[in-house]
Amino acid sequence: MSVEWIHPERLWLAPVCLTAVLAAALVWRSRLRRDRLSLALRIIMVLLTVLALAGTSVLMPSPDRAAWLLVDASASMQEEEALALAREALEHADDRAENGVIFFGENAAVERSLGQQGSLDRVDSMIGRGGSNLGEALRLAAALVPTGAEGGIAVISDGMVQADERDIEAAEGIPVNILKTSRRSGTDAQVTEVSVPSSLYTGQKYAVTVTIHASDPGPAMLILSENRSRTQTREVSLRRGENIFVFESRAGDSSGVATVDAQIMMEGDTVPANDANGAFTVISGSISVLIAEGKSGEGSALKRMLEASGMRAAVLPAAMLPAAASELWAYQAVALVNVNAADLSGEQISALDQAARELGVGVAVFGGDSSFALGEYRGSALEKMLPVTIDVKNRETLPSTALVLVIDKSGSMMEEQFGVSRLQLAREAASAALEVLSERDMAGVIAFDDEGKWVVPLGPVDDVPGMQDMIGTIRVGGGTAFYTPLAMAQKALKGVSAQYRHVIFLTDGEAGDTGYEELVRMMARDGITLTTVAVGDGADYAGMRKLAELGGGRMYAAGPYDSLPRIFTKETMMISQAYVRNQLFTPVVTDSSMTGFEGFPPLEGYLASVEKPLATVSLCSDREDPVLAWWQYGAGRVLAWTSDITGGWSGAFLDWDQAVPFFAGMISFIVPERASEGEVSREGSKLIYRADVPDESTQAEAVVLKPDGERETVLLERVSADTFEGEADFSQRGAYSIRVSAKDRAGRELSRLDTGTVVSWTGEYDQRARDDGFLEALSERTGGRIAEDAAGLMHFSSAGARRRTDLRGVLLTAALLLFLMDIAQRRLNWVRERKREEQPPRGQKKEKEKKKARTEKARETQKQAETTEVLWQNLQKKKRL
Repeated sequence: MSVEWIHPERLWLAPVCLTAVLAAALVWRSRLRRDRLSLALRIIMVLLTVLALAGTSVLMPSPDRAAWLLVDASASMQEEEALALAREALEHADDRAENGVIFFGENAAVERSLGQQGSLDRVDSMIGRGGSNLGEALRLAAALVPTGAEGGIAVISDGMVQADERDIEAAEGIPVNILKTSRRSGTDAQVTEVSVPSSLYTGQKYAVTVTIHASDPGPAMLILSENRSRTQTREVSLRRGENIFVFESRAGDSSGVATVDAQIMMEGDTVPANDANGAFTVISGSISVLIAEGKSGEGSALKRMLEASGMRAAVLPAAMLPAAASELWAYQAVALVNVNAADLSGEQISALDQAARELGVGVAVFGGDSSFALGEYRGSALEKMLPVTIDVKNRETLPSTALVLVIDKSGSMMEEQFGVSRLQLAREAASAALEVLSERDMAGVIAFDDEGKWVVPLGPVDDVPGMQDMIGTIRVGGGTAFYTPLAMAQKALKGVSAQYRHVIFLTDGEAGDTGYEELVRMMARDGITLTTVAVGDGADYAGMRKLAELGGGRMYAAGPYDSLPRIFTKETMMISQAYVRNQLFTPVVTDSSMTGFEGFPPLEGYLASVEKPLATVSLCSDREDPVLAWWQYGAGRVLAWTSDITGGWSGAFLDWDQAVPFFAGMISFIVPERASEGEVSREGSKLIYRADVPDESTQAEAVVLKPDGERETVLLERVSADTFEGEADFSQRGAYSIRVSAKDRAGRELSRLDTGTVVSWTGEYDQRARDDGFLEALSERTGGRIAEDAAGLMHFSSAGARRRTDLRGVLLTAALLLFLMDIAQRRLNWVRERKREEQPPRGQKKEKEKKKARTEKARETQKQAETTEVLWQNLQKKKRL
């Protein structure tokens, strides 16, 4: 047992306080027992208080014992062997100790806490097998060893671990025992490296060097691909160790960053994780544009104009737009031609967003009857990217609309499409159409079978939720009769004064009556238009098309994959003229940053929208709506052309002799200026950038786009005149896009490099990895040992662990009790004094002696006076005699 103080410097308070107490006692000099006892109590109180303030504690041997078993569960280990060794080690562990188990791979996790019982038949912890992060496991175990407990840490591993000096320091003071196992064995062929030139020109031939390491000789199949296409296959014969193969390839016709991948296939390969690897190269050349078209052939006009200007253009359906930003980076720009937002998946829009915002890819959106307001852009993720919002300026100037929705509720409308009945879709479509209208408009809903019934009477659209609730009451009925509901709609609309009066007629069957065609002709003469929607296989498509022609509207054939709400919303927008402007006008130049033309031909229409606060409008309509607008969206530019590019509204523009430079100029404007200066390499998590940059540059920065879409910004420190280095997270497998730039003190960009790297597998799967002796060094530094078998692994030599007992509370409590005792004995007079004359103080004694002397002297003087008086009286008596 030993005594320690947390604040030994405070012990000097003891002599100071004792000196003060003794000095006060000397001045008082009391001889009473009570006062002497009080002095003793105060001296003890002072000593106890000073010891408490100094943080006095007692160290005694600890009876607690705890040990952690760290089991390597990485891919290089034989899992069953490791678990068997762990069970054996726990079975022979010290019975007096509490034992716990931690599994480690790419990360570490507690499998069994201290003292917990249970089987150890499999690895239940969520750890990746692609690494051996012993460092994290050591830090975790060291933190979980109870303070003052005897015990240690045991490790079962093959020695292929990730740890460093800091991890040894974290475990110092705790003995670490080691049991080394043999590494997993078996036939393995790995693609160690794929080497390509860092930059290429479009169409350039180049060499691809593939390095393969094999554990055993034998035949194999080597597959090479560029951007997941243009595959080359070669049968090769591998020898043990390093094998190098060279392929001749040709750069693609599109500029940007290209991925070159290699894969080896060998019979009996036991480690498939390292069978593939890849590399990046930057292909420079003409501008490459990807055109995504909403309908087949709609992108052809733009493609011809771009190719006429020297650009390269590829056209594909919108549904085939890549869903990864790294794949879009192969193009300088992406153009959406009349694409409906609903036709793009969330992953496709997210990839387009990241490509523009993070990688600087330009995005151009061209209008049409399936885009902007008519393409469900409003409120979508695609609208977020655009320089415009789907809204309308000056609603009070818009023409009023009266709309009647006539919905078939016959028995056949209960047929289901993908679990939803046609009637449910029709109700949803009618509800969606009402949301497009404003309070200045009127709407009504008629449901019909053998006869018609007003579900929502024709009236102002001032309570959309209430009207939608009434639509929800539509229930299925009997047959199908067209005349009655159309007559009801014609009668109601004839009496209103709206500028646009329109009927949307939906049915899935054939008419059971006649006379309705003449009725539609009468409606058309009265200025009431009719649009028909035919649903399902039983509808009379020819009849519906004829009714739409008679009524001056459109006919929609809704198949099983078509959205009725989309059709109703689109048709309502077109009729109301709120979002669809069918009018002849000449665009007005409002900003010349992207136009540069003296004049423009007319347009016959466009889709209404409102520019965002940071957007630039280059061309606008006669109603001041944006026709051509753009803005900076992160690293890239996004452009919106709200008219079409197929000739519906833009026929004069396509016939214009400046059409090619105009539309190609739009794309050129949004194409990023990519520089390729310097060289980027990677060593593990270290990113190295070498470039000939001026001395005034103060720092370099790397923007890393990971395979999962996450963005990481890394500051690179200058380590030499032309080299910058920094740590980045390359833990995910896949392709990484990297943009590196060097800037001077003023923030001006001096150099920039766009490149990438591929992480196909971690070092855990590298057959070239060798044991660096870390486990032996760990055991030696911590006072542990190398175990011969699992039976003795969990037995540790005594480390002399001691338990600390803090005495501050006890000392302060004792001091307080003595203080109370001192007060009590002085107040209650517990101590009896001896029966003797109390000796007065020295000063009082002298005064008393002087007083006594004066008293005795006075008595003597009085006695002399009395004697003299007696003698005088006797003398007088004698005289008389």
